[in-house]
Amino acid sequence: MVQLYNHTSAANKWQSTATVIDAQKLDFPEAAFSHTFLSFGLPIIPDPVRAATEMYRTLRPGGTAVTAFWLQIPQGECAAETRRSVYGADARLAVEPKPEHKDRDYIRSLPVQGGFRFEDVQLHEKSAFLPVQDFDEFALAIWSAIGVPVGGWTHNDEDTWDVAVAKYKELLPKKSGFNVDERGNITLEAIAQVAIVRKPRE
Repeated sequence: MVQLYNHTSAANKWQSTATVIDAQKLDFPEAAFSHTFLSFGLPIIPDPVRAATEMYRTLRPGGTAVTAFWLQIPQGECAAETRRSVYGADARLAVEPKPEHKDRDYIRSLPVQGGFRFEDVQLHEKSAFLPVQDFDEFALAIWSAIGVPVGGWTHNDEDTWDVAVAKYKELLPKKSGFNVDERGNITLEAIAQVAIVRKPRE
């Protein structure tokens, strides 16, 4: 993805470059940016407070930081529930948010612990709607994309693949945000909490 972006950027002569850097240890000097964006990342980073601290450090005084995460995302929550239902209570996805992500105060707390002022954090909630055209194909695609366990796919996953996909299809309709209209059309509603915070001017 990074290579594709850089190729497109060069072809269009954009003054931007993408690179992969540890969010907990950014390779940038202090006060490097006027704006910082971290979309749907903090609750899945091992040390989210350290990442928030790096956002604060590299942001210029008067600059704006934006971060967000899902308060509700049925397809992702169902993948985690499926993993535990099929493989045991201790089973985890390779990428799984901290349980606190559903707490409406959690996203606000991270920038504050990173150095921002509590009163400067503005919170907004936004819903995103995903229409599901083919439920069977959707379940298979989502499990293939995010059902992967810690350590990667195993032979056991291969042997129980159909069981896991069937369990995912069983659990998803029970999740909050799973909606079916009078015509049988399925829509998934995810709810994002967006935090916008400005770094005080010195």
